[in-house]
Amino acid sequence: MLLEIAVVALLLLAVVQCVLLVLAWGHLRRLRQQWQPLRQDVQALSQQLAHIGHTDVPTSMLVTALGRMERRMGLLEQKQPVVPASTGSYELAQQLARQGADVDELVARCGVTHAEALLIRQMHTANH
Repeated sequence: MLLEIAVVALLLLAVVQCVLLVLAWGHLRRLRQQWQPLRQDVQALSQQLAHIGHTDVPTSMLVTALGRMERRMGLLEQKQPVVPASTGSYELAQQLARQGADVDELVARCGVTHAEALLIRQMHTANH
């Protein structure tokens, strides 16, 4: 009798875990879809910076891109509360970029996306 109760309890626990995993997966997919336009803006901006090279970026271009990103972030914050990002990883990425770290190393060591690492590297190696 006790063995049957334990088996039923374990089966119920497994079903609850499966339901929670499915719910979390659906929530993660929705979050990724919401952040996709912002990620595309960052990638487009980093590609534009890569094409520009070491020349100065026109201020109007930066203001326009930042304004568009702020509007999208505002819309996303209304839909979903945003957890503040740790600035420590960005500071470390900046320091490593100044020391000559490549993009893959920044991604691996600092937990930033490839586009963020590319942008950080371009910004902080152009200063030297």
